[in-house]
Amino acid sequence: MKRITTAFFFFFFSVLCMAQAQKDTLFTIPQHQIGIGINKFIKSIFASDDNAMIINYRYSPKGKWSYRTGFDFKKDDSEGGFTQFAIKLGVDRNLKRYRNWNFYYGADYFMRYSNYKNINKPQYDNGIGAFIGVQYFISPHFSISTEPMFYYKYIYITDKDTFQKDKKTGWSETGFGKIGFVELNFHF
Repeated sequence: MKRITTAFFFFFFSVLCMAQAQKDTLFTIPQHQIGIGINKFIKSIFASDDNAMIINYRYSPKGKWSYRTGFDFKKDDSEGGFTQFAIKLGVDRNLKRYRNWNFYYGADYFMRYSNYKNINKPQYDNGIGAFIGVQYFISPHFSISTEPMFYYKYIYITDKDTFQKDKKTGWSETGFGKIGFVELNFHF
């Protein structure tokens, strides 16, 4: 009986040691990532931001650098409706990986075009943002992430119906964006 008990404890602790070693190993991150902004769908729970895109794509070749792009589109057909189109391009670099966590930083260039039905004044936003990203891998193919950013953008409106010589009005804006913005990612 004593040998069986000793063998059981030896087997039990060796399995625990192997399980610990398995948990600490890092799986490789797949090269492609498609992200969907949850905030655009569940507006009552999560905060939303004009600097955030609804669909994001990230390409990570071998190495620490990744290339990214994003797209956003809104259309409102009501009487005072609008059409809005946005795109971003950027890069990021992996900073640290720890178990299921991935930390990275980078910068994005983004632009947004807005056109309102009732007024003939298209609006253009051009900006750049520096961010820090935190990503948690639920599994090797699914993760959630957030990327708070500090941004600067220049906004200008072109008034096509005015008789003034200068039809363009512009201003700049800085601030913190994508605070509380959550993205669900699929890796392949």
